[in-house]
Amino acid sequence: MYDILIRGGHILDGTGNPWYAAEVGIAEGKIQRIGQLEGARARRVLEAQGLAVAPGFIDIHNHSDTTLLINPRAASLVRMGCTTCVVGNCGYSLAPLRNPTRGLCLAGLPFPKSGLDFGWTSFGEYLGEYERRGVAINVASLVGHGTVRIGTMGLEARPPTAGELREMEELVEEAMRAGAFGISTGLAYPPGFFASTEELVAMTKVVAKYGGYYASHIRSDARASFVAAVAEAIEVGERAGTPVQVSHIESHYPAWGQSADTLRLIDEARARSVEASCDLPIYLFGESWVASLLPDWMHEGGTGKMLERLSQEVVRERIRQEYREEPMGFTGRCLAADGHWDKLILASSEKNSALVGQTFQEIARQRGVEPLDAVFDLLLEEGQGAAGLVLHLQAHNEDDLVLVLTHPTSMVETDGMALADYGPLSEGRRHPRSFGTFPALFRKYVRGETRAEMPLERGRKAISAAEAIRKTTSLPAQRLGLRDRGLVAEGKWADLVVFDLDAVTDRATYAHPYQYPAGIEYVLVNGTVAVERGEHTGALAGKVLRAR
Repeated sequence: MYDILIRGGHILDGTGNPWYAAEVGIAEGKIQRIGQLEGARARRVLEAQGLAVAPGFIDIHNHSDTTLLINPRAASLVRMGCTTCVVGNCGYSLAPLRNPTRGLCLAGLPFPKSGLDFGWTSFGEYLGEYERRGVAINVASLVGHGTVRIGTMGLEARPPTAGELREMEELVEEAMRAGAFGISTGLAYPPGFFASTEELVAMTKVVAKYGGYYASHIRSDARASFVAAVAEAIEVGERAGTPVQVSHIESHYPAWGQSADTLRLIDEARARSVEASCDLPIYLFGESWVASLLPDWMHEGGTGKMLERLSQEVVRERIRQEYREEPMGFTGRCLAADGHWDKLILASSEKNSALVGQTFQEIARQRGVEPLDAVFDLLLEEGQGAAGLVLHLQAHNEDDLVLVLTHPTSMVETDGMALADYGPLSEGRRHPRSFGTFPALFRKYVRGETRAEMPLERGRKAISAAEAIRKTTSLPAQRLGLRDRGLVAEGKWADLVVFDLDAVTDRATYAHPYQYPAGIEYVLVNGTVAVERGEHTGALAGKVLRAR
């Protein structure tokens, strides 16, 4: 007697192999049998004739750290087939939090915080909070270098003392013992851009003792330093003795055309026995926050200090001068410095919600100011909530996306978060990737279709369905060291997605992002039906995954 029998489907098992016909018998949360199960009895039969049965998608790079606590149903993720997400990316994790610097750390978190009290301190207590509240999908977490650094030395633009470095190493060790899968850095963001390579190597050596990996949002997107920034990420892992995951390795403006060089670095590292791999989003537009348009030195001391500086005309003029003269490391600054304010869109604002959806070129014209002054003014108007100002930017190049996607080590990430079309997680205009990434992968790059509502996101047949599934299931599971997930195989946890390969598609757009996809019939998390006929069942069957 099985709890669930999936009958009539085409199994795409996550290895990259072609599909085969079989039935799947599930009991006690796991896949018990795969085959022609004639005469098998089950409490529930899911008919999957003509549908693909695949492992649930694993989002290797996700930012649902707070949103899964605000609303544990993970609506936008689970309804597109995601059964596991990895949080704590880009240097930001929700733990450890230390009381003297707790406020400073939380003020800089670029995530929704509605109704959360952040009452935990240690990494273990933080993971326990997901378990206490329940969650619809499985959650794995990295420990954020930025969180650890702020917790130890605030937002100071200097190297740590020997004592501070020891403190940071101890915090990383506590997180690894509690179940963190590795450490992440956000070297384009505060306080990551204050850290030296030596500091990163020292902290990552702690991770190596526990078999974790190093994930890095690299230091620079600029044309002259993009390849060097990828090389630094590989250097950190190589010197520390950990695998390396280069986050969103696709080229960003103005370094378009350099992805071949960065992928060559991955190949060369692997030839030296460095376990290097990478991930990428599949949208032309990225997402950041408006304060990222300011130079690095403006972030020292936190949001309050930043706002004090912005109120001074001499500081504003210094920033204007830097925009006129100096190369800008972050892609948003590069776009702005080159005059592409029409490619920078305000996506979220509490104090200026009427401006959401407009480009900074349009906002500046309405206000009768230069675009950079519009940035200054909006940040001041938003006040201490400035981190919540979200920015959409046309950062990517389609040729580079395809080149990275077809590389054998690349995985597909959402770089998004669990949102919903109701409640506090429906506010603002976040990126459509949080609702559409995995269906869009099959629509855009497997079938090669273009949606009329997203004309810039042109479809190109680039990979097979089996390869798309491998890049979103077994490959990220391998990076995480999950031996019991990521494949349709006997003995594995029954994290499964049943969907129509010919019809699955994203519906979310930049103008209307809060739209669930079509073509996904069932999603199972640990053997429990979480999505049925495309609708959320309300089940909270996810688990907190701990390394080792």
